[in-house]
Amino acid sequence: MKKFFKAAVAFLAALTIGSAVLPASQAAAATSVTDSLNVNAKAAISVDAKTGKILYAKNANQVLPIASMSKLITVYLLLDAVKTGKVKWTDRIRPDKEIVAISQRHDLSNVPLRSDKTYTVRELYQATLIYSANAAAMMLGDIVTGGSENKFIDLMNAQVKKWGITNANFVNANGLNNAQLGKYIYPGSGKHGENVMTARDMAIVARHLLKDFPEVLETTSIAKKTFEAGTNDATDMPNWNFMLPGEVAAQPDLHVDGLKTGTTDTAGDCFTGTATQNGQRIITVILHTGGQGETKRFVQTAKLMRWTFANWKPMTILPAGSSVKGESVIKVDKGKQETVALKTKKAITTVVPVNTAKSGVQLTYNKKVDELKAPAKKGTKTGTLKASVPGDDLGYLGQDGSSTAVVTTARVDKAGFFRLIGRGIKEFFTNLF
Repeated sequence: MKKFFKAAVAFLAALTIGSAVLPASQAAAATSVTDSLNVNAKAAISVDAKTGKILYAKNANQVLPIASMSKLITVYLLLDAVKTGKVKWTDRIRPDKEIVAISQRHDLSNVPLRSDKTYTVRELYQATLIYSANAAAMMLGDIVTGGSENKFIDLMNAQVKKWGITNANFVNANGLNNAQLGKYIYPGSGKHGENVMTARDMAIVARHLLKDFPEVLETTSIAKKTFEAGTNDATDMPNWNFMLPGEVAAQPDLHVDGLKTGTTDTAGDCFTGTATQNGQRIITVILHTGGQGETKRFVQTAKLMRWTFANWKPMTILPAGSSVKGESVIKVDKGKQETVALKTKKAITTVVPVNTAKSGVQLTYNKKVDELKAPAKKGTKTGTLKASVPGDDLGYLGQDGSSTAVVTTARVDKAGFFRLIGRGIKEFFTNLF
């Protein structure tokens, strides 16, 4: 059924994907960050992967089902276990009868598994990301925790909380409705429970995955692979991301190489995508896409991606080591030097509306102290310099990427007794006359 579905959409895609995407020329006309983009979905977001700058948001804080996009958290935890040496790619695991039964369901995305065989972590990982194999994803959870599905769900919920995500709730490792999981129902989650999260939080997950494990793109960019190649169980695994190069919803100007689709009756058609253009990588999330056609999630994603690239650009506002106007030095009480120079600790590099010039960026210095006391270490923070563009209130994922600490450039030791006496006499006569 899944193979028939993918074949059937090829003709429909030719009718829908080209006409529904916002042309670059039209997108370029929308130069203000306050302009609305009509993304046909319950919720959507676009962010810059490097800085976390939010570039578009629609109902981005609404909690909704995320379906198989849940597998990005499953994969993150697996990759972390591999990194720490807890799990090896060559480790093998045998599925239990319940997981085998789930893997044989043709109405779900799966690779068929057998209870008399073992499978490597690597092949289960590839099946999970490329073909969204649900039983394979459950097995990844088992191998991370030593066989406990419930413990893995706890790990999923704990991980997103570490990232500051408080509105998510995970009840399984693959994103299916609980009704499709047989005995594998997390305690208290209900017969029809599903994983839920906001579009904003889904973007946070994707950004952490790309930042911590960029090698994931080597697998998410694979358009087709064979599971158990060369055996009687060989199964074609076409990628459900139809925006990959050569696929039915590919866009020549959008270099899409990930990440994950998701579909259930309650979640609708969802997609967390990522693409690059001119060295900039963005992440987009579409939840419960509206409209018609089997490629509608990709139509809306292409529209959002193209609009984002056309309307925003990366900009280095200030390089590291810059002086702050009017705050180039700070006084040091009882120091060998009476003042010490200040510089920005790091560069301020962010993403701004495409027509923004550097002169249009506002720099605001939030002073932490007016004076230091000797001795003062090099690198002592005296305040924060923040860049902002008037009219842009979309913010960032997590920590604000548009600011930098302002710090001292040298150590200042405490002045000796005679130097302080001499300085006091000088100040006395200066004030006297």
